[in-house]
Amino acid sequence: MSKHTILGETAIQQLLLDLPDWKVIENKITAEFVFRTFADAIKFINNVATVAEEMNHHPEFCSSYNKVRFSYCTHDVGDKITDSDLKIAKQISELARNLNGKSGY
Repeated sequence: MSKHTILGETAIQQLLLDLPDWKVIENKITAEFVFRTFADAIKFINNVATVAEEMNHHPEFCSSYNKVRFSYCTHDVGDKITDSDLKIAKQISELARNLNGKSGY
């Protein structure tokens, strides 16, 4: 039995109202953050890595200079968006704010 709860479209959209950095793109929740410097972007990636390891829930991500994009869906349940994705998204947004990251969308 999975420890993740698959979310329907309505639930996802409702929960994303509290996560303005995030949107659904290609069946994944995705956010992009822009930092003042490359070093801040790398600190952010490392901070997210710590949380992802603790939760055992790892993102797809791409970094280009001071921009970082994260995407989440849960592979264990067939690449669906779950409660675990939204939970870590909230933490990622908080980590970005701690380093003065701004939404890139």
